[in-house]
Parts: sequence; structure tokens; C-alpha cells
Amino acid sequence: MYYDMHSHILPEMDDGSKSVELSLEIIEKLRAQDVKNICLTPHFYTNEESMEQFLERRQASLGKLLPVLPDDVNVCVGAEVYLSSYLFNNKDLSEICYGDSKYILCEFSFGSHFSEHTMEYFYRLKSYGLKPVLTHIERYHHLMDDESLVENLVDEDIIIQTNVGAFKGFSQKRKLIKYIKRGYIDIVGTDCHSLTRGNPDEYSATINLIREKCGQEYVDHIIKTSAEIFSPLKR
Repeated sequence: MYYDMHSHILPEMDDGSKSVELSLEIIEKLRAQDVKNICLTPHFYTNEESMEQFLERRQASLGKLLPVLPDDVNVCVGAEVYLSSYLFNNKDLSEICYGDSKYILCEFSFGSHFSEHTMEYFYRLKSYGLKPVLTHIERYHHLMDDESLVENLVDEDIIIQTNVGAFKGFSQKRKLIKYIKRGYIDIVGTDCHSLTRGNPDEYSATINLIREKCGQEYVDHIIKTSAEIFSPLKR
């Protein structure tokens, strides 16, 4: 059984799924590929909304989805957290981590240089006892162009995620495969917002590509790391 570690399929929550019906349709497409562990990670723009407001909206959205969720699907509730200084006005960040874990999914501006200023956000998260997870590495062109920046993240024990739909175009696919072989990429997600944006049908094809180009041991690493982070919601 596989894991989708990044999705936007909580209904009416962000720029993702607009209805419970669409959420269920996406989930069915994932189930068909043996993806039955799904992380619900709606956007939390910390510079635009308080944590209390975000959590209230997330709970309301969950209340719509959970009663109709298939019995064999496990969900882990978290957030894709845009890091800003406002986040650290909160004393407790546990409710925006993946489930009951200490892992927190982090997003930056796509133009981030991952300089010491950027890294300071990771250090501040660690001061809360949290374990940062960097979302969709392929969208940060500085990380894709400068491997030493990625090595620095790995040295700081940052978990790195890539989207299953990112393996398109010869150059980017080759770079991502190289990063997987070097042990930089730990988990995958659909980043699914709809049936076409973050296409859920691409999951199995990407896993098969990783297996073919890198070997089963790298698929096993992705599954193992996902299992360590995933904290299923009790229903």
C-alpha cells in the first residue's frame, strides 16, 4: 500500500477540491493505484490567516469528508505551511504537523535562494522540536540548479518531497532521478488539487519509473519514510 504525502483534496478548503464529490472521485483514482494512505495538507498561508482560523476551517472541511470516506482509506491530517515570521507567534505548532507526528510540511517562495535567512526558518522549527519536510523540491529552481544547496538540506536532516507529476521533460526528470539515487528525495505526493491539476492518475506511473531507473530499494525507502511520518486519523 502506497502513500500520498501531499494533497489538496479537503473540500472547499483552499484552491484544491471544490466539493465532497470531487474529493471522493480523486480518492477513488488513488485507491485504484493502491494508494490508500492519503495526507490531507491544505495550504496554510501564515502571513494571511491566524492558526485558529485555519484550524477552524480545516475541521469544518473534515466534517464534510470523513462521514463518506471509504473504510479502507486512511487519512493523515496536516497542512502545507508557508513559512513566515508570523508563524512563530504561536507557542504550539503541533496541530499543523502531519497527524500526531513531529513532521511539518513546509513551503517557501519558489524563488527562495535557501540562504542562511531561509535556513533560519528550519532552525526555528527545530527549536519547537519539529522535523521539517520540504515540499515539491522541483519548484525551487535554485535547488534544481545547485546540488550543494540540496546537500545542505540533507545534512540538516530535512525530509524532501517531490510531486509525482514532476517527472516530465528530459532535463527535470533526469535531475530528479539523480537526486533519488543520491538519497536526497524521501517521499512523494500528488499535490492533487483536482482531476487535472496534480493528476492523481500519475502516481503508479511515477513509482514504476523510480523502480525502473533507481531500483526497488529506492521505492522501499519512500514507503518506509512515508510510513514513519504518516499518522492515521482515528475514526
